[in-house]
Amino acid sequence: MTSLEDIAPPRSRANFIGCPEIIDQVERAHHAGALANGWLITGGEGAGKATLAFRLARALLATDTERTQAPLGIDPHCRTFSLVASGGHPDLFVAQREYDEKKDRYTAEIKVDTIRELTSFLSLTPSMGGWRVAIIDTADDLNRNAANALLKVLEEPPRRTAIFVLSAAPGRLLATIRSRCRRIALRPVMDEQVTAFLADEVAADGPDAQSIATAAGGRPGYALTLALGDGAAAIDAVDRFLTFAFSGGDVAAIAHSMSARSADSLWVLFRQILLDRLAGDVIASAEKGDGKASSAIIDARERISTLFARGDAVNLDRFQMVLAAGRELRALKAAG
Repeated sequence: MTSLEDIAPPRSRANFIGCPEIIDQVERAHHAGALANGWLITGGEGAGKATLAFRLARALLATDTERTQAPLGIDPHCRTFSLVASGGHPDLFVAQREYDEKKDRYTAEIKVDTIRELTSFLSLTPSMGGWRVAIIDTADDLNRNAANALLKVLEEPPRRTAIFVLSAAPGRLLATIRSRCRRIALRPVMDEQVTAFLADEVAADGPDAQSIATAAGGRPGYALTLALGDGAAAIDAVDRFLTFAFSGGDVAAIAHSMSARSADSLWVLFRQILLDRLAGDVIASAEKGDGKASSAIIDARERISTLFARGDAVNLDRFQMVLAAGRELRALKAAG
């Protein structure tokens, strides 16, 4: 079975599991000489935003002899592909949170100094004669000063430059940043495609792959994270938790499993999958025309989300958080 360390990162991944019409759209704009300078690529965590951005970057940076017949495709053995994969292409700049060696972790945000470096980079003549490309991964991490600095770049971009701005929460970005970018919204991929993707990556197969694909909500990258981590265990825990909570059963055993010292990664996935499942219930109720139930689930989900966020912030015992979440769902069931 593949491990997380074996998985190709977005910058070196040749395959993009997504909507082919998006690739075709950008390909047509490129050939017509109408490629926008700013692009906003949106989608949930693990939807493939970075994978798409690097594919677009490679297509712009590649020479004519490196391109293939596939839309925006280039030879994976060519020089441009290798330089982008290694992080060494002189005409590509990736703005992201910096790694703090002393604290052994990434910084909480992208700072304005990084965007200033980006501004200087874009003002230079392309080293290899083509485009200068920047990827903001992600704009959700920009602090206020960095966001304002990026806006200035988008307002007056140098010619033959492309800036790919990634965001999982575009509604939180400056409206002026959104308005200056052409938007690419990544839609959920069919479960069958995600299942096949997991099998191709030797990450999961059979019923496990199908269960993970469903839990991932059409996000291939997130499905891969689930498959190679504690995803199967987290999905099972959420299934049991919801069953017990809605039937008035005892969720204590699940609460104990989440509070174990070794359960850090399991807890993160359990929390996210549970909130995703409740979000799905909101949509299902709305589609049935049951506005009252939809509103009640929204309120319960918001309270549970706030409980988890605040509890983690102050290092509250996860056992107590899971019990409290169970009480919220029991109350929701009783009111329904």
